[in-house]
Amino acid sequence: MLDSVNTSQSDHNASTEALISSDNELNGTINRAASEGAKFTLMMAMLEQAYIHRPHIEASKQINQSAEVSAEINPDFHHYRASPLSANDSSWQTCQQTSQLIHTGKLLSAQLWLALHPEPLSQYNQSDRIDADVIANCSINTQSRMQAQEKVVTVDETGLYDILQELEPISAQALCKVS
Repeated sequence: MLDSVNTSQSDHNASTEALISSDNELNGTINRAASEGAKFTLMMAMLEQAYIHRPHIEASKQINQSAEVSAEINPDFHHYRASPLSANDSSWQTCQQTSQLIHTGKLLSAQLWLALHPEPLSQYNQSDRIDADVIANCSINTQSRMQAQEKVVTVDETGLYDILQELEPISAQALCKVS
């Protein structure tokens, strides 16, 4: 005799299989047509434009999940150490070890060392503190954008009136020459 959990799971699997076989995006038809220009264009035109209305597979809800399943569902769950946001005293020692491994030509050992002891992402964990030498090594567009943040533009609305007053005699002379 089947219990309700197994029955609902088999119904879910059957509906998922039917959905995958009927949808061009989910069954890989669009992927296979990518190398054929006209067929790919046709498949893209046939695809539903509103993403909300496209068929999708909802994640099944199971009470008992192992660590392997939670690792697949949660992208933040992995076995690698995260890089620290700022440097501390021990960071300088690990950087020294990394540079010694690279200097001696042990690149595979250096890669392993970096995987086990990731270097910090920055010297300080402050987004508004960027050293001048770092800004000097940026592209010219980035440098101008960084300098524009520091400058304050003063707006003087009366300046337009002064410019128009200076142009009035010039426009009067131009009208006299035309007539």
